[in-house]
Amino acid sequence: MSLVVENAESGYDRAPILSGVSLRVEPGELVAVVGSNGAGKTTLVRTVVGQLALRAGDLADDDGSFARLSPHRRAKRGVVMVPEGRKLFPRLTVGENIALGRRAAGRRAGGEDPVDALLDAFPIVRERWGQQANLLSGGEQQMVALTRAVAARPRYLLLDEPSLGLSPLKTLDVFRLIELIRERTGAGILLVEQMADQALAAADRAYVLEHGRIVMEGDAAKLRSSDEVRRAYLGVS
Repeated sequence: MSLVVENAESGYDRAPILSGVSLRVEPGELVAVVGSNGAGKTTLVRTVVGQLALRAGDLADDDGSFARLSPHRRAKRGVVMVPEGRKLFPRLTVGENIALGRRAAGRRAGGEDPVDALLDAFPIVRERWGQQANLLSGGEQQMVALTRAVAARPRYLLLDEPSLGLSPLKTLDVFRLIELIRERTGAGILLVEQMADQALAAADRAYVLEHGRIVMEGDAAKLRSSDEVRRAYLGVS
């Protein structure tokens, strides 16, 4: 089974944004969604996790449709998001933020803790364990946000612009961490990202979103080498 978005329509107030969007994410797969600003990428992930109402279509995973579930119940089911801007609890420590992720795992907790592997590979998170989240750099905060999401034992992990505001070096660290998350957890990952070249290089498959519609989809490497994608999203003439 996979995470399935089927003919989804949603938007803000009376303004429609998504129109008939369909996509899927298999367990253990990294799927990128790329597109220009305003294409509907953030609207898509917010709709999947329940922050925006689905106006038409369906959302389903291994246990069937979850389109009518609250955001809390979707998270309990394993549909977890790292939002744009990270949204850590600023006055809580790194350890306390990650503990909240573990609490969200609920009945999915147990067995080997995937957080341990992340802390071993990126010890800066462990070194900052007792510090307040608002005292960390942007790159460190993004690592904590990703680690907190992994602590929630996601079956499907949605990442909204994880490179936003980061230096090129920190962006590379974040993409390395995303790949490690996939290896260690087996979660299906939906990556919404403005840095199209890096997203397509990391992904197995990809979708191109324009004006709230999917206009291209397929193997990420093939899309990355497509003249149309290169001109429109990679800045290559």
